[in-house]
This record gives sequence, C-alpha cells and structure tokens, in this order.
Amino acid sequence: MEERPLTGHDLLWNWARWCWTGETPGNMQRYVPQEDDNRPIMIDHALAVQALYERLPRHEAMVIQAEYTRKNNWFGHLAADERRAVARRWIREATGAVLRDEDYRRLLEGFRMKVEKEVWR
Repeated sequence: MEERPLTGHDLLWNWARWCWTGETPGNMQRYVPQEDDNRPIMIDHALAVQALYERLPRHEAMVIQAEYTRKNNWFGHLAADERRAVARRWIREATGAVLRDEDYRRLLEGFRMKVEKEVWR
C-alpha cells in the first residue's frame, strides 16, 4: 500500500506539535497538542518548516501562529471566521499591518503551498 504524501497542512501541524515540545517560557499556559494528535513528530520536517517560518515578516508569521501554533490554545473556542477576525485585529494591534480577510487567507494558503513544495520531497 502506497503512503499518502503529506500536505502542507499535515507538515504545519507536525511543526506546531514540535513547537510545543520544549519548555514553556515564563508564565505562559502550557498546551500539549499530543493530546489531540499522538502521531510521532517528524523532527526533520519540523526543522525545515521552522526555517521557512523564520524568514516570514512578523505579520505573516502571526497568521501562521493563529492558524497552527496558537489555534487551539488562543483561538480554539472560535469558529474559523471569528478566529480570522480576532487574529487580524491582534496582528493589527501588534504590528500595525492591516489585513483584509482575503489577505489573511492568501498569506496562509501561500505559506501552506510553500511548505508543501519545499519540505515534502
């Protein structure tokens, strides 16, 4: 049986789980995504995603945070449309970047596609 190729979404969730494996800094609330998904973390893939993520401008990185690393911890109680609206407000307050919903979606999908293309070989 042939293994299904990983999507950008799969790779980003793997990276998000990897991000939460270290120590929680300061007084941040601990979130353990392995409770949601107990598959082994593919560290090489996570490091490759991290390298791409680190090159993003801050406001674009915050879009990825809202949809992956902070999605369940900060925005888990919100529906997708509400999450995007709250995240866009958070990004505007933190960076001054004003993102329309279309911009937010375009940045998210563009990064997913980049991860899929460059990480999954």
